[in-house]
Amino acid sequence: MKNLLIAAFALFAIVACKPKESIKKGVEGAGIPYIKGESKLMIDPKPSPDFDDNKWFTNDHCFIEKDGVLHWFGINNPFPPKGKDLYRYHPYLGHCTTTGTINDWKREPFAIDESKGSEYIGAPFVVWHEESQRYAMVVEVWHETRRLQVYWSDDLYDWKPQEGYILPETLWVGTRDPHIMKGTDGKYWIHVVCTGNKGVKQTQVIRIKTKDFVNFEAPETILGINDCTWATLIESPFLVERNGLWYLFFTYAHRRYAETLVVVSDNPDHFDYEKNTITTLFGHAAEIFEHQGKTYITTCGPEDQHYLNSHGVTVAELGWTK
Repeated sequence: MKNLLIAAFALFAIVACKPKESIKKGVEGAGIPYIKGESKLMIDPKPSPDFDDNKWFTNDHCFIEKDGVLHWFGINNPFPPKGKDLYRYHPYLGHCTTTGTINDWKREPFAIDESKGSEYIGAPFVVWHEESQRYAMVVEVWHETRRLQVYWSDDLYDWKPQEGYILPETLWVGTRDPHIMKGTDGKYWIHVVCTGNKGVKQTQVIRIKTKDFVNFEAPETILGINDCTWATLIESPFLVERNGLWYLFFTYAHRRYAETLVVVSDNPDHFDYEKNTITTLFGHAAEIFEHQGKTYITTCGPEDQHYLNSHGVTVAELGWTK
C-alpha cells in the first residue's frame, strides 16, 4: 500500500509539473509578469481634510504623461450617503499630478464634477489624439442608463463633453471600463467589457476602432468566457505588446474582486482564456504605466466600506520573467 501511494504521488507530481500541452504554438516563450517587491499606497482617496466625509474610495483609473508631468485620473468619491446606491453614486472624477516619484502626488481640482448633475462619472481612459492635437477621454456616464462618452481637452485640466455617445443604439449589460491604445493599423483601439456582442451569450472583451472618436466601427470580440449571460464578470481590460506578443490583463471579479488574469496571444485580435492564461496577479482594475525608467502596476477599490476603512490606489513595480 505504501509503495502504491508513493507511485501515485509521483505520478501526480509529474502531471502537475508538466507544461500545458494546450498552449498554442507561438506563445510558448512568453514572459510572465509578476509583482516585484512590495505594494505601496500611492493615491490617498480623500482629497483633503476640508471634506466632511470620513471615508472615500478610488476605483478604475488611468495615467498619462505630458511635458514631464505624470497625470492620474480616476473614480474618486465618498461612500454613498443615505439614500444613494453603491456603484451608482460616482459624482467626482479625481485628478492628481506628480513631477517627481510615484509617491509624491499633488491634488488637482476634480477633472469632472457631476455632484450637481447625474451624480455619475467613472472609469476614465485618456489618450493623446495625434490627428487633432488634443487629449481624448472615454468615460462612463449615466444618462438614463450607463453609457460611454468622449470628453476633449487641450491641457488635461479643462474637459468638455462631446455630444452623443459610443454605441448609442446597441448597449449590452455592463458595457464599461475603457482602455485605449493606438493600434498596429493606425486606428485607436477602444477595449471595453460587455455581455452579448453579436448575440453570443458570453462575458466579453470587445474592441471598437476609431480614427476621430466621432465615428466608430462595429465592435469585435477579442476574448470571451462562457460563464454568465446576465452580468459582465470581466472588468478593466488592459492590453500590452511585448517582444512580438500581446498580453491582455483583466480583472475577473466573478471569482475574486482583486484577481487580475493575464492571457497571452500572438494575435491581438484573439485571446484564448481556456488555453493561454499564463498567470494570476493580485489587483483590481490594474493599470500598467512607465515612469522614470520603471514599469509599474496598480490596484484599487473595492467600493465597500465594510471591507476596509479606506481604499486608495496602491502601486508596485512590475517584473517579467525571461
